[in-house]
Amino acid sequence: MSASGDRFRRARRLIALQALGGVLAGVAVAGLVTVGVVLVGQKREVGSQLSALAAAPTTKAVPSGTFVVRVDGSGARTASPGAPPSLPTADDLAAARSSGRDVVEESYVGDREYQTLTRVVDGAVVQAGVDLSPYESERHRLLVGLALAALGAGLVAAWTGDRLGRRTLAVWDAALARQRQFIADASHELRTPLSRLALRADLVALGVRTDAPRASLAHDLALLRQEASTMADIVEDLLHAAQVGASEEAGELVDLAAVVGAVGELNHQLAEQRGIALSVDVAEVPPVRGAAVALRRVVDALVDNALRHARSRVTVRLRHDGAHVVLDVADDGPGMDPTVAHRIFDRFARHPGSPGFGLGLALVSEVVHRHGGSVAVVPADRGTTFEVRLDAVELPDLDVGVTAP
Repeated sequence: MSASGDRFRRARRLIALQALGGVLAGVAVAGLVTVGVVLVGQKREVGSQLSALAAAPTTKAVPSGTFVVRVDGSGARTASPGAPPSLPTADDLAAARSSGRDVVEESYVGDREYQTLTRVVDGAVVQAGVDLSPYESERHRLLVGLALAALGAGLVAAWTGDRLGRRTLAVWDAALARQRQFIADASHELRTPLSRLALRADLVALGVRTDAPRASLAHDLALLRQEASTMADIVEDLLHAAQVGASEEAGELVDLAAVVGAVGELNHQLAEQRGIALSVDVAEVPPVRGAAVALRRVVDALVDNALRHARSRVTVRLRHDGAHVVLDVADDGPGMDPTVAHRIFDRFARHPGSPGFGLGLALVSEVVHRHGGSVAVVPADRGTTFEVRLDAVELPDLDVGVTAP
């Protein structure tokens, strides 16, 4: 994985851990507050029960889970049903009689825990007690519930944090990917225009040195200016394609015949320099809908690819086929390896004997599909033939403006 990918993964984990920590801290605070409130409520409830029991005139009828024991001055003991026989202890009796105040303490009988209140009433010692087992069970259930809530909240927080981290960082990841794609696209798309621009400049310089006719110099200068304008259009189109959320090409009506003719004219001298015969056959075809600059990049990339692979000839043909305008670009080179033909339009796809990084055909495929068309390698007896199909726009017999390069 790349360094940026590692950083994004660590950032996602950090966001997930922060979300988990925040939720667990919140659950812990809420749990502590809840437990505190419950404990205070239980203490008050037990205190109220003890006070009511100690003030009861009889020991016969008391609520379940409570008891009352009365020991008079002679030591006679009367107790409510179910009262522990060991209570009150001698120490409880002595403490209540000596202090003259209420004695509140916890007493244990076997595995039972009682909260007791012992006081002197009319010379007799009265002890009231409340079994704390139900309250302990309630606290236990509360703690178990809080633990389960913390576990569930932690799992949800971890999942939510991971999702949030992915969605948050996906924007930056996509931005970096678009940046890398833009750099790769720009370096590839500008390579051929820069080569032609340098060739035009060399031809103009040669004409100046050799006192070439003004008409020839003017023609070369016009081509030089056209090439520079083409580069500016390519850069603008690349910037547009790199924008976030770039939509499909709705575009305008484009005269594809003019586009193909212009690309052919610009590449003739480059083909001659390489010793390749470039043939351009443009039939009368209806316009297509899209972006003229982007479609020019398609034609330019296919012609450039053919010139790099051809042995002696490149043929460019534009024709009308039913509801489509079809562009065929063929070369007489070594041909396409059938094992890589299915992935020739993938970015950076390479195969033995192919120069470059295979980015141009990927850009061709992207632009063509944005225009609702298709591009494919068609079987050929010799070399390689690329076929681009775009929807033709049939116009009525009216004077309608069509964009041309």
